[in-house]
Amino acid sequence: MHHKIEVRNLEYTYPDGRKALHGVSFSIAPGEKVALVGPNGAGKSTLMLHLNGILEGKGSINVAGLELSDKNMGQVRAAVGLVFQNPDDQLFSPTVFDDVAFGPLHMGLDEATVRRRVQEALAAVGMG
Repeated sequence: MHHKIEVRNLEYTYPDGRKALHGVSFSIAPGEKVALVGPNGAGKSTLMLHLNGILEGKGSINVAGLELSDKNMGQVRAAVGLVFQNPDDQLFSPTVFDDVAFGPLHMGLDEATVRRRVQEALAAVGMG
């Protein structure tokens, strides 16, 4: 079976020496719904930050058939998006339009295409 996400023996220790993840292994099939739950400090965010390479631990991570590595980080990050709990940690532009446009502009799309896509996306969620 081809898995959308597969993690094997993931280990991570914070710079201060605290062990955050120890031998974490799981796989998620395409279309499977999964909830990641636990108390504060359990390692949920730390685990998620590994799925798109923000943090680097020991073990293997495969996303959409791609082994997480420096050479395919862009492809993996295009497949894995994270939304942080505190909006101040992710919103950095003066307008919603500019925030939505940031990703496509930095993927090399021309401004006219980005403007059209952002307008369509904002309209689709009642913000256009």
